[in-house]
Amino acid sequence: MNITNVLYILLSIFFFCIGIAFSQVSVIHFNSDWNSDNSFDISVLDDCEKSDVVICHNAELQDKHHIKSVPTIIIFDNGNEITRFEANIMMELNATKEDIQSEIDKIYLAKFE
Repeated sequence: MNITNVLYILLSIFFFCIGIAFSQVSVIHFNSDWNSDNSFDISVLDDCEKSDVVICHNAELQDKHHIKSVPTIIIFDNGNEITRFEANIMMELNATKEDIQSEIDKIYLAKFE
C-alpha cells in the first residue's frame, strides 16, 4: 500500500467522522402551562440539543409540528422528524428517559451502518 492510498483512507475516515460530528440530533419537548405537572425533564437526555416549548406562547410551533396533545416529544435529525412520543388520554407521557435516549442512540448508530 503506498502513501497515497493511506492518505486517501485516512482522509475518508476523517471526513466521515466530521460528517457525523456535525449532524445534529435535537429533541423538542412541547407542553402547556396548564399541564406542567406532566412535564418531561429533557435535560437528562444525552447527545442532543434540547428545547422546551410552551405551546400557549408558541402557537406557530404547535401548528408547524402538528401538536395535538401535550406533552409531546419530537426527535429530529438534521431538522427532519425521526420519531415522536405523545401523551396518553390522561395527558401523561408513557415514554421513559430510556425509551427516548434509545431512539437518540439509534440515530447515531445508524450513521455507522
